[in-house]
Amino acid sequence: MKEISLLELIGRTLAKVAAGAGVAALLLWVTYVLLDLGHLQSGFTLPQSSY
Repeated sequence: MKEISLLELIGRTLAKVAAGAGVAALLLWVTYVLLDLGHLQSGFTLPQSSY
């Protein structure tokens, strides 16, 4: 194992955390959308503006 700098170690750790958070957020969003569609049973609709 070659020597890596502390900065590189921190960068790699942050990259892993960011990737994990991104995957988690994507899964949560997909789950939310599927649940929403399951409840509405009316296809995908954009929220109506209140104007």
